[in-house]
Amino acid sequence: MFALPVVPLIAGLQLAEPAHAAESQSDPSVSTAPPATTPQPDIRQIECVAKVIVHEAGNQMRRGQIAVAQVIRTRMQRLGVAQDACRVVHERGQFFNVDRFKPARDTALWRNAMAIATQTLKGEGEEIVPGALFFRTAARPFKGRIRVAQIDNHVFYR
Repeated sequence: MFALPVVPLIAGLQLAEPAHAAESQSDPSVSTAPPATTPQPDIRQIECVAKVIVHEAGNQMRRGQIAVAQVIRTRMQRLGVAQDACRVVHERGQFFNVDRFKPARDTALWRNAMAIATQTLKGEGEEIVPGALFFRTAARPFKGRIRVAQIDNHVFYR
């Protein structure tokens, strides 16, 4: 499995003000704020998406894992909750109970899921399933929906 450099992605999150922030405020050439054009996802939001990736697509190739994350992002945009992936993941009848799911966090699968979730929530990367709002296993077609793509054993729909 291809491993992404997870540390820089997660380290780039603004979870707390760095100790050197006060020093950099006096030096205008040093910026500690993230770029205004790309909102930094909250770690809780990243973990919600990563849990869905691991649970729903952990046995899929990377492209399929990205597609699952993109479905969540598209739903966020459609629901008007652009900063709240967890709200989408907690929608009744849509996903499993992510709060009870405790994946091992010391695995390559989890690190890759966190990297994919971060990249997707930042709006980065190739759009694999444009406009897809749902996915199902290929064995259970979704009647009445427009098929966007099939990746491994998941079919993605609008």
